[in-house]
Amino acid sequence: MKKRKVLAMLLAFAMTFSLAACGSSGGNDDQANSDADTESGSDEDAIPDNEITGDPSAKDAFVVWAWNTDFTTLQDLLVEKYPDLKDRLVFVNCGGSSYYQDKIDALLDDPSNELYPDMMLLEVGYVQKYVQSDYLMSLKDLGITDADTADQFSYNIELGSDKDGVQKASFWQATPGCIQIRADLAEKYLGTTDQAELEKTFSSWDSILEAARKVNDASGGKVKLFSGYDDLKYIFLNGARTVGWYDDNDVIQMDPAMEEYMEYSKTLYDEDLTFNTTMWGTDWAALKDGDGEKSEACIAFAGCPWYTYWSLTDTWDKNTILVDAPVQFYWGGTGLAATAKCADTDVAAEIIKSCTCDKDFMTSIYKANGDFVNNQKAISDIVANNLKGASTFSLYGDQNIPEFFSTRGQNVDVSLVTAEDMTINETLFPAAVTAYATGESDKDTAIKDFKAAVHDTYSYLKVE
Repeated sequence: MKKRKVLAMLLAFAMTFSLAACGSSGGNDDQANSDADTESGSDEDAIPDNEITGDPSAKDAFVVWAWNTDFTTLQDLLVEKYPDLKDRLVFVNCGGSSYYQDKIDALLDDPSNELYPDMMLLEVGYVQKYVQSDYLMSLKDLGITDADTADQFSYNIELGSDKDGVQKASFWQATPGCIQIRADLAEKYLGTTDQAELEKTFSSWDSILEAARKVNDASGGKVKLFSGYDDLKYIFLNGARTVGWYDDNDVIQMDPAMEEYMEYSKTLYDEDLTFNTTMWGTDWAALKDGDGEKSEACIAFAGCPWYTYWSLTDTWDKNTILVDAPVQFYWGGTGLAATAKCADTDVAAEIIKSCTCDKDFMTSIYKANGDFVNNQKAISDIVANNLKGASTFSLYGDQNIPEFFSTRGQNVDVSLVTAEDMTINETLFPAAVTAYATGESDKDTAIKDFKAAVHDTYSYLKVE
């Protein structure tokens, strides 16, 4: 990415708020709803104060920034391994994903500030924004080698690397996608709980549409296959695309798969095949626990490891079947990166190497919080030894969560990810999909308005 694009992008992000669910334990539904409530960011009084643990004024303070409390489990394990860190680590929770970039960007040009981050947590949706800048150190400059990261899933290495292949961010999570099916409703309305049969049902968009019609008719509209067309967006955005949002000349473009998603969403809307919910809304969440008789329910949700462990409800415990979507996709993930002015690169190296490279330490992360960790050897050991994580959530029948995802993480493609993806994927493109699906605009107008919105947000991207 050209230097001018990085600078322009940083300014654009400073003016844009974004929504994303990522991570691990700690109630992703609650966090995402909190972000949604504060999406506009226009009321300064609504911006939460930072929650700071530790003493940032201490001479040897090492400051770590995040948007939620996911890092605290890792911090406890790190202190156990490195007792000297106990009084040095300063953890800053900014209070939500919507505020994170604005708050962190204000500090990155001010290394003298006592809250300047020595280390940052980075969501997959905006990791490339920082990786492509000069604000982060490379792993090699920290003494972390290719041999150290050799067991990471390759797509996460790519996500954390700049255009020259220099890795700057290192992920402790892997997040391959799936479709989660509620077994009791599948048996009633799809006639089976057999994984192989359900795989066939969800193997193509045509077969999914056929199943959606079947469920809707059989239940009299009380049960839908999916809660809303919005629930399918990550499968298309993070799996079906074959071209990026702009070409080598910075001209905004529309992938044919994105037009397919627009058409598919309109079909679902026109035929009333979903409840037309939006992810993380209260009505969307309520559908997880409906009985399909007295209350509305849906059979399937798009998912990934952290979602399966932490965002499905008790209704789904021992009642969930995992299958592949029509295309392999990913959803979320969190990386660690040391900043260019990091006060102690040795500590940064210890943290990143332990949390994202050390098989045994990463296995301890899984045991502590259930994360599907970004280390293929650790996952192999977890599966082979049937190790139990913190979550007591179980799948239907003999399916095993780590085992299911272990092979999916090797097939994720992130070659099209750009620094602008979060705002485009979470806000601008969904607005275009909704405009077309609901009949507010015809498709050509929705696409035209979408491209104009992208250009308005990122002036260096052109409309032709």
